[in-house]
Amino acid sequence: MAAPTIQPGQIKTGPGRILYTPLGTAIPTFTAAASKITGTWTSWLEVGATEEGLTYTESTDTSDITVAESLYPVRTVTTGKSSRIAFTMSHVSDINWKLAMNGGTITTSGTGATKLNTYVPPLVGQEIRVMLGFLSLDEDEVLIWPQVFNVGSVETGRGAFDAKHGLPVEFAAELPDPAVMTTPYKRWTSGSLAQGV
Repeated sequence: MAAPTIQPGQIKTGPGRILYTPLGTAIPTFTAAASKITGTWTSWLEVGATEEGLTYTESTDTSDITVAESLYPVRTVTTGKSSRIAFTMSHVSDINWKLAMNGGTITTSGTGATKLNTYVPPLVGQEIRVMLGFLSLDEDEVLIWPQVFNVGSVETGRGAFDAKHGLPVEFAAELPDPAVMTTPYKRWTSGSLAQGV
């Protein structure tokens, strides 16, 4: 049996940039140059460093349709779909805290060394959704989720001197306003990853 053709450029490693922005912000117009994706992320904020990068999971729930006369299902139907984007933010800033809590308000008094921020979390029903984006380390892949909501538990420890604090999040991708995008996410690729017709 012949060995497969190895495509080193399609074997990806390393993290990337995770960005977010309020709903309704313009999605960058992406183009490719020198096998890199270029675009201006106007009004998008970076979450900064993470514990282990980003994990994207898409799952499909199914159910088998069976009949007494067959040991095999006669059809398998989709009963649900879900998408999750999970990461732990190492920058425990006030704006990352607000992102993890699905909104809230930050008020500021003073400036410079006397600057003091006060954060108030959102009450039930006042939470907000955001847009989430990912740009790969090699700048050959972009993912944008136009509407996400943190459904994970936020547990941040304050422990030993060598225990790094973090803000874990697990965003659920939702169907956005059709005027923005008609799918729960969109992916752009360039270079070795762009193998489609």
